[in-house]
Amino acid sequence: MFTPIKKGRAFEAVVAQIEAAIYAGELKAGDNLPSERALVDEFNVGRSTVREALRILESMGLIKTSPGSHKGPRVSASLTQGISRMLNGAVRVEEIELVDLIQYRIMSGSTSNFLAAHLRTDEDLVEMGAAIQRMVESDKDDSAGFARADAEFHAAIRVAAGNALMELINEVIDAAIIELVATTIENTPETRATREEFIRVHRAVLKAIADGDGIEAARLARRSLISEYGASLSVDERRRLVLLDLSSESAS
Repeated sequence: MFTPIKKGRAFEAVVAQIEAAIYAGELKAGDNLPSERALVDEFNVGRSTVREALRILESMGLIKTSPGSHKGPRVSASLTQGISRMLNGAVRVEEIELVDLIQYRIMSGSTSNFLAAHLRTDEDLVEMGAAIQRMVESDKDDSAGFARADAEFHAAIRVAAGNALMELINEVIDAAIIELVATTIENTPETRATREEFIRVHRAVLKAIADGDGIEAARLARRSLISEYGASLSVDERRRLVLLDLSSESAS
């Protein structure tokens, strides 16, 4: 399955080959890699090189090692965690600006709302309603808890929308969104009013989705995000957000 490695940063080449085999489906979830000794022979590298490569692959969430086991490392049952970690690292390393984060949130949120309005089940509506209730019941001083409930509401919408890739990517974005919501709540002079406005909009979105009104659900996502976070941006940055709203209206 694998080819011998040329000298140099050999562990990187080992990682690349195993990673490629997993993504290509040659190694499937639950499969065991060859033993450490077998990998040493197959790659024609030292034991330390193989161990470093396996450590990196495990940190990526692609494999799970079991010390003392006679079998090789097992390919993870789900690759979501590894992909999520890599995307999260990319967001942090690239230092994505706030305006880009909000702009993406508008695009993905409006699309998710639209799809959910047409594809949701009764169970999806129950999950959305439960998340709103958690927002209502969260302690007035617990901005982080309020923000987590907000994220759970939007996660329920994405499940209803049924796009697995959008759901995966937004798992990464949610960490930053939670911090953004909490900061918005904490920094406003009228915390209670801001919380109530969040809840009012969420209830309106839930009603639009329940009614099958995808256009209204999408419009609410765009307008609310621009209203909630626009004040944190410069004039030019806010204009970038407004363009998304205007372009959607002109297309409809």
